[in-house]
Amino acid sequence: MPSDILASCSFVTTRDADPRAGFQRLLDKNRAEEIARYVDAGHGTIPTSVILSAQESSQIEYNSRSKTLSFDVQSKSFLILDGQHRVYGFMLAKRDIRVPVIIYEGQSRRDESRLFIDINSKQRGVSSELLLDIKQQAEYENTEEQLFREVFDRMNLDVGGPLFSKLSPSKKSKNKISRVTFNAALKNIYPILSSRNSDDIFEILSNYLTAIRDVIIRNNGDEDILVRNITFRAIVSFFKPTASKLKDRFGPDYTVDNFDTVLSPLFEKIQISRLTGTSQSKILEYMEKNFISEFQL
Repeated sequence: MPSDILASCSFVTTRDADPRAGFQRLLDKNRAEEIARYVDAGHGTIPTSVILSAQESSQIEYNSRSKTLSFDVQSKSFLILDGQHRVYGFMLAKRDIRVPVIIYEGQSRRDESRLFIDINSKQRGVSSELLLDIKQQAEYENTEEQLFREVFDRMNLDVGGPLFSKLSPSKKSKNKISRVTFNAALKNIYPILSSRNSDDIFEILSNYLTAIRDVIIRNNGDEDILVRNITFRAIVSFFKPTASKLKDRFGPDYTVDNFDTVLSPLFEKIQISRLTGTSQSKILEYMEKNFISEFQL
């Protein structure tokens, strides 16, 4: 169905007198505007079907001989059971596209309500990890995502590296760092990485995380705390003050030994058990507080 026709004859709830007001009141306009921008940018159609329930006012008829469907285009011809934000986005878009639709006919209010509940409670979205993993194939990556993917993939294949066998590229996995967690961690320090290419970032971060792993083990800690999501993100955020102190002392020579020299005094006095918990900011604050207090003239 043409998207402009769909937008003009669909509504989101039987309780609204004004179909447009119904969209604006019930749904997320930011999400709809994102869909409208996608449509107007000419990326193509949105391939999943919008599911509708034909109302009596639609006067819907199917001609089996000509295989055509006819209906009256009125503001409340079809109740939307699934695809509300897409239709709202089509309403906001300047460009028209053809949209696949599924139309139920002759449904009671009870039937429509049950269909709506079934559709919206039993669908399962694809995981964020899988979406990130296939963005390269779809050529949807931005510069930041490409950089993070290249570093992640290098670390995932680096036998003997600090994160080898500890990463999960396409799904959440217990005791492993997912691509989503990895990207979120690197995003916190991206401003200081952006001038470097993926090879440089891989080498520097690997050296940093290797030093972290080594000083944890040396101080009788469990190296597996690295793969706890909150701890990993806090430790990656702690890269910034660590690298700054290293550079002041050794220049831009980001070796494992230099990171180890800078980090050893800190890990000799902190309680490694306090690097776990539910608050990234508290872990980071604890590390930074002790990192600063170690200084003596």
